[in-house]
Amino acid sequence: EDFYCEQVLSGKISVEKVLETENILAYYHTRPFWEIHIVVIPKKHIASLLTLEKSDETLFLELFSVIRQVAEKVVNEK
Repeated sequence: EDFYCEQVLSGKISVEKVLETENILAYYHTRPFWEIHIVVIPKKHIASLLTLEKSDETLFLELFSVIRQVAEKVVNEK
C-alpha cells in the first residue's frame, strides 16, 4: 500500500495544502513531528529513487523546485 497515492492523492484524507502544481503536492503533515512539518510528493507514483526513469528527470527537478519554494515560504513567514 502506498499511503500517499492511495490516501492523500486520492482525496480519502483531507490535507492542508501549502503549494500545488500539476505534478507536485506540498501539504502540512497530518500528524506532525515538528512544529512545521511539510510533506512534498510527486503526483506520479514513484516507488523509490532507484526506480526513477530518465523520463522522470523533469519531475524530479520540479519536485526540488517546489521544495525550495516551500522552504522560502516557511522562512519568510517566521
